Amino acid sequence: MELQNLTVETRDSKGRGPARQTRATGRVPAVVYGGDAEPLSVTINLRDFEKLLHGRFGSHAVVQLDVAGKPECNSPALLKSVQRHPLKGFVLHADFLRIRLDQRIETVVPIELTGQPIGVVSGGVLEHQLRELEVECLALDVPEKILVDVSGLQINDTVHVSELAIPEGITVLSDPDRPVASVIVPRALTEAAPAEAEGAEGAEGEEKEGEEKKEG
Repeated sequence: MELQNLTVETRDSKGRGPARQTRATGRVPAVVYGGDAEPLSVTINLRDFEKLLHGRFGSHAVVQLDVAGKPECNSPALLKSVQRHPLKGFVLHADFLRIRLDQRIETVVPIELTGQPIGVVSGGVLEHQLRELEVECLALDVPEKILVDVSGLQINDTVHVSELAIPEGITVLSDPDRPVASVIVPRALTEAAPAEAEGAEGAEGEEKEGEEKKEG
């Protein structure tokens, strides 16, 4: 993972009103916490922040925070959470956790599936069940994503966390038994099978009943 520089400015006022005013000026209110220092309220240029979110590491980026006018507050940090408006989707607030580059951190990495499963060619449906992997590693060792080749999956096959190829130096924290991706029988077929069976049983019963009447 690359350490990206992000310039922030300190802010004194807190609460909904000041936060709304901050957003009106094109900046995002945020807080930096953790480490041996007190929580620090800051603001970030919205364009810079959106560029960070749309970058390679998205909402889990590791950055070098440069605090304008307060270089003593500069620190590497992990973007921990982004709060968005529930309807309009714009950024409301962000949280950063101070970290040390020589200490391991816990974060999540997106899982990306590659290849076309054999089972899909045969009529199955691919389900992507786990989209992020919880890991522990040094901040600069966090991979951009975990690639999972599903081309060999047949119908009813599943790839579990324990089967993933993980880069050296990374400890997986997710449950090893969790399914990552599966190829399943289409629901329409699974629902049709019992109905067809019931129909066959009904027809068989009618045939037997007819034979009994003839014998009688």
